[in-house]
Amino acid sequence: MDQIELVRSKTDIVELISSHISLKKAGRNFKAPCPFHSEKTPSFIVSPERQIFKCFGCQEGGNVFSFLMKYENMDFGEALRFLADRAGVKLKSLRPSKSYQEKEKLLAINHLASEFYHYILTKHKVGKKGLDYLLGRGINKSSIKTFKLGYAPESWENLQNYLVRKKGYRRPDLEKAGLIIKRQSYPSSINHRSSSYYDRFRGRIIFPLFDHRGNTVGFSGRTLKKDLKGAKYINTPETILYHKSDLFYGLNVTKKAIKEKKRAVVVEGELDLISSCQAGVKNVVAIKGSALTANQVDLIKRFTENIALALDEDAAGDAAARRGIEIADEEGLNIRVIQLQYGKDPDECARHSAKLWRESVKKAIPVYDFYFKSAVSRFGKKGAESKKKISEELLPILVKITNEVIKAHYVKKLAGVLMVSEEAILKEIERWGRKKGIERGRKRTEPHFAKASRGQKTRRGRLEELLLAYVLQQEKNSNKWLEMVDLEQIKSNPIKKIFKTLKGFVKKDFKINDFAKKLPKELLEALDRLYLQDLKIDLKNQKRFAQEFNQTRKELGKLFFKEKLKALVEKMRKREKRGEIKKLGKLRENFKEISKHLKDLG
Repeated sequence: MDQIELVRSKTDIVELISSHISLKKAGRNFKAPCPFHSEKTPSFIVSPERQIFKCFGCQEGGNVFSFLMKYENMDFGEALRFLADRAGVKLKSLRPSKSYQEKEKLLAINHLASEFYHYILTKHKVGKKGLDYLLGRGINKSSIKTFKLGYAPESWENLQNYLVRKKGYRRPDLEKAGLIIKRQSYPSSINHRSSSYYDRFRGRIIFPLFDHRGNTVGFSGRTLKKDLKGAKYINTPETILYHKSDLFYGLNVTKKAIKEKKRAVVVEGELDLISSCQAGVKNVVAIKGSALTANQVDLIKRFTENIALALDEDAAGDAAARRGIEIADEEGLNIRVIQLQYGKDPDECARHSAKLWRESVKKAIPVYDFYFKSAVSRFGKKGAESKKKISEELLPILVKITNEVIKAHYVKKLAGVLMVSEEAILKEIERWGRKKGIERGRKRTEPHFAKASRGQKTRRGRLEELLLAYVLQQEKNSNKWLEMVDLEQIKSNPIKKIFKTLKGFVKKDFKINDFAKKLPKELLEALDRLYLQDLKIDLKNQKRFAQEFNQTRKELGKLFFKEKLKALVEKMRKREKRGEIKKLGKLRENFKEISKHLKDLG
């Protein structure tokens, strides 16, 4: 057994996937809403016997390595090493890819930088002013340790001297990590014999930025100076590790609480998050700015379908913030908005009163109510101009609500706010919808490829596959059901080949993995797809199973005999034209016989 197969054999796919998403038992398999695309009805199936997964919506599928590569955006080498560590397998003679080596090097550099900054803050006299600042802001020592907060000294080259002279790293690699910057010129205060680089972070509180797996991918630095002309925060630039749009600050620490509470509270900054945790609201993540991105929405969906956004009222009119909310809504997240009972942000509210922050979170309102409240607050509702501004802000939001009951509720509410009829609101929604190319009440047009894909499989093909799926998934009396299948009625070569192999293999104790070894590789994809197909019935209910199996067999039989009759009719026409009376008589007898078979099927 090679290393890859050993790691795979020691990794249970159900255990692995269930550590990332919630799986529910479905017969002999497990299922869940697909983590790779938005859906309401679960079509993501995991097989403990075959150790594979398959989504019947987006068609993603594979094994433990495939799942990690897709879900965690790993390359194969990263997935193999991760699973080997998890399984306690020591890998030998495996040559990492260049990209993997590059990432590992930068992660190591970032980790050491984080340790350096944390040590300066907590152990060194140079960091005392940073520590005093944090303690003065109400950040306790436990949080400083949990979130690995640090301090960057005022020195131009302190960090790079540590990483280069003591740890042996090269300055170009530190630059790739975003920790140092190449000099364009030398300030008069700098010795010209110094390095041609200077530290990016100087005289700032350091917030290490971790991905959800706990890797240090970047840093954010906050100034201590109130009268600073430059930016209050500076961040690591985009690198091969750090992508601002992909990251939630604090998720590596708070993901367990998010899963337990089944909700994520989304705030705008690092101090908002830390103060929230100290106040007892630990199911929280922070974004940089007020707008959620598509990648962040995909990430948070791994942990919960419910989010509560801590936004100020101006965010309702902000195009970027609204687009982030639309993305979350389109992806099926349930969205509420937190309105602070004190202060300008969660940090100020939580430091003033932990109880008020907890109450603010508890009283979060539906996002559409927030939009209404914000619009009325900003524009007022007296006079035609105010009503026009409110309608112009809210109508584009209402037209995108797909649930007609919810839409009707807010149409009524808007009519009440503007003191007009509901009919007037509905007409404006229709007019705005036509203007934007959205026709009210009409379903979205399917993309061409979706129609083509569905059309490629005929009704016969679907019935043949369903029949095979029933036989493959039935644990009891597999041979009994298999014997009832008439192979003459199966036209698809792959399906017929699998049935034929089954007839020569089925024993009392049918094992899918043993059977798979008997098939050529080109048939394994079809085998796995049908073995994982959700049949929507309890396979242990033999009476119900027999009804569904026999109904499928009957429908396939009807198609088979109808096709034979159609072919006979064509032959009979030809014989009649040629005057071949004897041959025509035989064909008529066959026609009667096949018609009887068809009639017997009902």
